[in-house]
Amino acid sequence: MDFPLNLELQCFQKSEVFPQDVAYELLHIGCCCRCILRFMGEKDGDLYRNTDEDIEKCVKSLVSQSTIYEESYEDATPAVSADSPTAMLHKVKQCTACLGALQEFSSMDYLQKIQRKVHEEGFQFKEYLISISTPTCILCRQHSIMLHLKEKFPAVYSSMLDGDFPKIKDVWKWRNGPLLEELLGVPFGQKSPFHIGLTFTYANSDRECNFLLNYQPDIFRKRKQNRKYLGDTFTRANVGKALSDIPNSEFRRYFQCPPPKPVSECTSIISCTCTPLYLAGRYNKYSRSLSQTPWLINGVRKMENSVEELICRKIKEKYDADEYRFSSSGREDVDVRMLGAGRPFLVELINPHLVNWMPEDITQLQKSINGDTKDVKVNDLQVVPREETDRLKEGEMEKEKTYTALCWSTKVLTQEDLDKLAQYKDLKVMQKTPIRVIHRRPLADREKVIFNMSAEKIDKSHFRLSLSTQAGTYIKEFVHGDFGRTQPNLSTLLGMECDILELDVEEVKLDWPPSLDSVDEEMPVS
Repeated sequence: MDFPLNLELQCFQKSEVFPQDVAYELLHIGCCCRCILRFMGEKDGDLYRNTDEDIEKCVKSLVSQSTIYEESYEDATPAVSADSPTAMLHKVKQCTACLGALQEFSSMDYLQKIQRKVHEEGFQFKEYLISISTPTCILCRQHSIMLHLKEKFPAVYSSMLDGDFPKIKDVWKWRNGPLLEELLGVPFGQKSPFHIGLTFTYANSDRECNFLLNYQPDIFRKRKQNRKYLGDTFTRANVGKALSDIPNSEFRRYFQCPPPKPVSECTSIISCTCTPLYLAGRYNKYSRSLSQTPWLINGVRKMENSVEELICRKIKEKYDADEYRFSSSGREDVDVRMLGAGRPFLVELINPHLVNWMPEDITQLQKSINGDTKDVKVNDLQVVPREETDRLKEGEMEKEKTYTALCWSTKVLTQEDLDKLAQYKDLKVMQKTPIRVIHRRPLADREKVIFNMSAEKIDKSHFRLSLSTQAGTYIKEFVHGDFGRTQPNLSTLLGMECDILELDVEEVKLDWPPSLDSVDEEMPVS
């Protein structure tokens, strides 16, 4: 064989079937040049990178040497009539196998369209990752072509499966990857956070797959009934499963072999996204009139600001993210301060456009946040990997927290009275859902542990309580008893009515994120 390109075509080496005849047949049923090479078993990625002209020249050379060249094709409705190779190629406007993914959507015009889209979106990236989604019906079309080839050329194709040939998305990347790298000016990276998505859509795709619903309804029923997947009944997974199970004779009853000529043009959606960026740190809250998250009641904002907004506005702006998600290791009430080393928090930035950062950028961002408010201070701000984020919720109910509270009593207490509290170690208390939160929390009995406590007298009716507790303990209710809904409580332990005037969280004992050297001066807590 003397072809312009060095074809390997290993599946023909031990067969008497001429690859030229297979090339002719594939062109005859409407396959584009690159799909012809795919179905002939060519797996050399470098070959697909040749120009359209060179690959067409190769296919023309193959077809012109076919033993059945210019013989009449006996199919009643052939996709392409027997003609010269050039005329046959001109008639393949839209490939019956790839629906144009390796034709129009592999052209330089299309690659430049991707380039413009990326630049318009304004993403900052050092490498890129690309994914390709093709119409699901392509699986049926490929299966149809394979059955046709098995019938026409059993010596070569009888033992082959649909998955034995290069996938459309792989050929697309072999062909266009280097060109796109040149246009974007950055390399392809398997782990790049910046992602270009190409979604090719064919309007008739579901209709072509619909016969599988009648033959194997169980494979599709669950997905069709699940509202989450409404309008997305056919996936590559379930269609592939159905095709692997359906007998060839049954498939032929419902689907034309070879596949029909496309009835509409394939369309394309280009999307650009970036994987989330995660920033972790600790925050102190010095205000007794600041909620942790935006406080809305019936859609009406009750406070101008929140800890979340004071921290996240600057971060979202810095990285030009579409949105953010804030989470923390527990929360404090509006009138409770968060002191000590601070409460661990995590900010997930959704689709950040700027992801190139240096440690000094994070340091400057922390200073900027702290410089804009005296109510909140951020410590140890840092970028963390996705796999580290689960640490925030580890031991959510088991971790220990320490508090100090300014308390009041109805009777005069001596220091000796207060010293008795130190005898209680690992005190178990049962707490019903507090009255003040029962409108938003389920009614339940929760057993919590007071690990230790001590108290110091301030004057005849005031004292300062220090205690260490299991996370999730309602401290205010432990002090005043919540009308007996918390038992035992401080009032019962001291034998007199007590109430809480001020509460501070002194420590959240979670060793995450790692502590960094302080970049800010200590802020006053008074």
